[in-house]
Amino acid sequence: MYKVLLIGLGNAGLFYEFDPKRRKPASHYGGIKAFPDELRLVGVCDIDESKKFFLKKKGIDLPFFENYKEAIDSLKPDIVTIASWTKTHEEIFTYSLKEGVKGIILEKPIARNLKEADRMKALWEKKKIPVVVNHERRWDTRYEFLRESIYNGRIGVVKTVYGKVLLGKIPKKFHSLFLDLEGGGPLLHDGTHMIDILFFIFKDFEIKDVFIEREGKIEKRVIALMYEKSNKIPIFIEVGGERDYFHFSVEVEGTKGKIVVGNGISELYEVRESRLYTGFKDLVKVPFPFNKLDETRAFDGPYYEILKALNGKDDLNSGFIDGYKALKLIEKLYESGGMKKRSL
Repeated sequence: MYKVLLIGLGNAGLFYEFDPKRRKPASHYGGIKAFPDELRLVGVCDIDESKKFFLKKKGIDLPFFENYKEAIDSLKPDIVTIASWTKTHEEIFTYSLKEGVKGIILEKPIARNLKEADRMKALWEKKKIPVVVNHERRWDTRYEFLRESIYNGRIGVVKTVYGKVLLGKIPKKFHSLFLDLEGGGPLLHDGTHMIDILFFIFKDFEIKDVFIEREGKIEKRVIALMYEKSNKIPIFIEVGGERDYFHFSVEVEGTKGKIVVGNGISELYEVRESRLYTGFKDLVKVPFPFNKLDETRAFDGPYYEILKALNGKDDLNSGFIDGYKALKLIEKLYESGGMKKRSL
């Protein structure tokens, strides 16, 4: 039984758990509770005291702290979950390591910029405790199917990849605050999931071209062309775009078919004789081969991983270096698009 301290009671930390539309667990709170025989939530921490009253309203009785140092010193947790604003990640991460915790769950992105991440990495390399980064799509079995389909030739030779993370506009009056708390706009805050899942599927990339449409200090839209290094597969991504909806998808086109996976999207297309033209072939949508959503780990994924690591298995599905690589590539995209200097 490992003692867990949850720091940060925002959407990812707590509130998503009470969204009736979301598959549970939908937050770090729910993820911890998903392992009652292995994990015990011993306390929570947030600088906003009103969160304490929200917990009481929901019938959740836990020691509440407004200061993370007091929480760690008092509770002596084995595992610390850092789900607070990105601005605080380095400070809490550093203190947790120095206080000798056994494992850390770290929300994405790991830091606001590479300078902060480098300092975290230098300290972590001395301690080498398990750190799991919550890029949650790594525990989605549909993305595992996508990756397997690429490498087993199910859709033939991969020719093109499209990644889309489309979302609404950040009001201009919040730009400075968002930059201070998060370190960047849509590319860093939401696009980190896209960059990470591309690493999960393809390993490494080179950047060819980046266009950034910006308004003041925050990017409105990022369009980039990258190449997967080994086979020179072109990968087009768009992040932001000021849409009136949220859309996340990865579309992979091969010589024999196509797969599209995303939020609410599971599509498989195969080559068939054309229904329209003699001598031609079409891409035809066929049933997705399985529905493994019940086996998909989202917010319980990080805790499954940390338990695995604490029990001696080192092959983390989403470790600190994975999170570091995603941030490093995002920094390169910012720089390539002319946003090297982002005042914090």
